[in-house]
Amino acid sequence: MYRLDWVESQLFASTSHGLYQLEDEIWQQTSVTDPCYAAISWGDRFVLTENGLLCGNEDEWLPLAYRGKKTYDLLVTPHFIFLGYEDGVAFYDLFTGNWCSMPLYQAVTSLAVFNTMLVGTTERGGIVVGNKKGGFNQHRFEGMFLNRLVTHRGEVYVCANTGLYKLGEIRGNIILHALDAQAEVTDLLIWRDMMVISTRDSGIKYKHADKTGFQTVL
Repeated sequence: MYRLDWVESQLFASTSHGLYQLEDEIWQQTSVTDPCYAAISWGDRFVLTENGLLCGNEDEWLPLAYRGKKTYDLLVTPHFIFLGYEDGVAFYDLFTGNWCSMPLYQAVTSLAVFNTMLVGTTERGGIVVGNKKGGFNQHRFEGMFLNRLVTHRGEVYVCANTGLYKLGEIRGNIILHALDAQAEVTDLLIWRDMMVISTRDSGIKYKHADKTGFQTVL
């Protein structure tokens, strides 16, 4: 399983065998059978799959863009929809109704906005940062593999093989503030005053906002 997503009060599981929906405590497979990586809602419902971006509902999902390409993450802003996919980043102009590709020659697997800049993690564990000139600068942190970006209340968190971090900037340089997870973090959920992380080898951990250190719960 790649990811769990709440979409309009329904829980979806994106897996290597397709998209599943939880109904009456039973996982039911939808009509999406291609490997998929996320389910997202923004007015319409979207599924990011190994065979392009789909749009629709659990009964009928229709190809929307980049058919035949692996699509990993979708980010909606007031004027554009950004797509992280196997060749880099693409965007959809909400005014013109056109898709445009920004190739990076590597997959971009998660997206966020940080200090008005578009940022993303790559399949090689690095990070790309929009330069506000129509391109991206690419960065690597030595000894680190960045798994995913998670946005919460304007902050961007980084799940990495060396722990959990908060994205920061000093004099134009991207930095990472460690949050003392002490495990390889693959995903993050923040709910009310609780921070919950999934880890590669240490199960699920949590901590309250006013506490230090994570505790294992599963």
